[in-house]
Amino acid sequence: MHLAMNPSAGEADTARLVSEPMDAGQGDVVKFNVWVRPEGAPDRQPAVMVEALTGGEWRRIDSAEALLFRSMAYFRVETGGAWEAVMPEGRVAAAQAALYHNWIPRGRSCIAPSGTEKVRLVLESPLRGAAGSGWSADDFLCEIVSLRRYANENADRPRLRDVVLFGADTLRQQALGCYGAAENHTPNVDQIAREGTLYGEVTTAAPWTRPSFASIFTSLYPAQHKAELHLSALPQSVTTLAEVLKDQGYFTIGFARTLFDGFVGPGTGFDQGFDAYLYSDDTEEVSEMVRKFLDLNGDALRELRGGGIVLFRHLYEPHAAFINHNPDLVRNEGGLLGTVDITFDLLFNRLIPNDPALANEADVRYVREVYNGEAAYMDRRVGEALLRLRHLGLYEKVIIALFSDHGESLNEKPGAWVHPTPYETCVRVPLILRIPGITEPGAIVSQGLVSNLDIMPTLLAALGIPAPEGLEGRNLLDPALPPPTFSFSEDRKLGNLTVRDAAMKMTVRNASVARRNDDESIRDWVLFREDSPSVYELYDLAVDPWELRDLSGERPEELQRLKAALFAHCVRMGIATREAVDAASPAHFSPEHMVLLRQMLDKGATETPALSHVGETVPLSPEAMEDIKSQGYVF
Repeated sequence: MHLAMNPSAGEADTARLVSEPMDAGQGDVVKFNVWVRPEGAPDRQPAVMVEALTGGEWRRIDSAEALLFRSMAYFRVETGGAWEAVMPEGRVAAAQAALYHNWIPRGRSCIAPSGTEKVRLVLESPLRGAAGSGWSADDFLCEIVSLRRYANENADRPRLRDVVLFGADTLRQQALGCYGAAENHTPNVDQIAREGTLYGEVTTAAPWTRPSFASIFTSLYPAQHKAELHLSALPQSVTTLAEVLKDQGYFTIGFARTLFDGFVGPGTGFDQGFDAYLYSDDTEEVSEMVRKFLDLNGDALRELRGGGIVLFRHLYEPHAAFINHNPDLVRNEGGLLGTVDITFDLLFNRLIPNDPALANEADVRYVREVYNGEAAYMDRRVGEALLRLRHLGLYEKVIIALFSDHGESLNEKPGAWVHPTPYETCVRVPLILRIPGITEPGAIVSQGLVSNLDIMPTLLAALGIPAPEGLEGRNLLDPALPPPTFSFSEDRKLGNLTVRDAAMKMTVRNASVARRNDDESIRDWVLFREDSPSVYELYDLAVDPWELRDLSGERPEELQRLKAALFAHCVRMGIATREAVDAASPAHFSPEHMVLLRQMLDKGATETPALSHVGETVPLSPEAMEDIKSQGYVF
């Protein structure tokens, strides 16, 4: 097919190429895919749009920006002078278009509006460019994901318990009323806590988004699933929570604020196991997609007799930049007078330098107040979903998990801002589980170490589904399983490692270094190198929750005990070999603690071997690269 662009054509200013219509109904998720290739010298790419037939008229319902779903992606190889469509073995990213003979993937998921009868894909381009310029288009592929059809097909199956996963981004415990915030600004999250169980001593497996959500979805540490860096993808070899639930007969749908190849984007593997995974880099658009899906599928949800739904809702609002949603009530009286929103420029150039000449304590308080306002804004999004569940008659029995990938440091420890930092404001995260009939309403578990690795095995246990082999988390509902002695957090990107027990915590900074100074740098663990730049810190969380006093020089026994636990963890995770640890240990341990280390290493060697996957990388699009850098992230 060829989309011709003829600059001499005066009767129209655009050219259109339209696919054959497909049957669809309101609330269906429409997933289109097309490959286009320039011919000649067109001055811009064509717009790729989805149109729906409603009330006898075709109207645009969404625009398409990037390849969305890997399962229907094609590229071409030349065989005997002819082009042949071949299913790729790995991921296809928009940034890889040049690899496929200039064929560019385009696609998008969208929700069919009320009254939809059919849908179609339209390519449209202005008639500008050199004579003879145009676009070839091929492989119009479409998948209609219909909850109505799912309900009909599963009417005779057992009814499964519905599950809603609220995955907040950058939400720290201190912002929630149920965790002790003085302001009552999170009533909906607090209501979930009153009806479920709240966990206090929860450590994230990683203090930034991609590896942490990957750990939540797989119950594996970052060193195992390998989604550790900006260019890392969640390998297709892992088994995700969504995949397990889909295999058990659930309808699985996700909504995320992300770019295609963003932190939790489908281009980096986070759509694995979802029947549909809708995304946008606009938080309001994501909220609208959730509302639209629930409202347009209301009848199907009310009448669901067999099967069940799993809905993942990514909540991005607490993430910087911080928007002041109540400027008349929350005002800055500090040195940044007139400031309303906390932009990245303010964060990185005025606040993070921690220079009183740039910003004072009143400014810091203002940032915290605005951040809490973002948490309140997020809470309203939670409330919107809960209200709809009540209206649909699903709320009473639905299982709800609310969790965060990491927290946010706001200068509680002077100089520690945003994330990822190895400090408690960032690595300690909220976790609330509401499982009617199983969790005790209003219960608070304040003793015993918990990890966000525990979410997957706990939910599977609550649903009566066997967990895959090799999960690192534990079932929090099993009283016979004692809490672990230690919990760990890994950040290969910035080189931070943490280990803690019931009271003490050790952090290691500069545990990894970049091979080179560029955007695609791989970082190597150097913890056990003779010239390692690693720096150790030790804190007594029982008396110093803000980690203001480093005890590494005062309590060497505690430092060596936690070092032994961390070194053993590194060997088990494959971060280091036992030979490297043995060679480095005399410089770190007394003879007494060498014995302890060897005992821990031997114990780890007798346990079930830790799963380890081969890492995958996806070249980032310029848009994703710019988005990452604009948020202050470094490679």
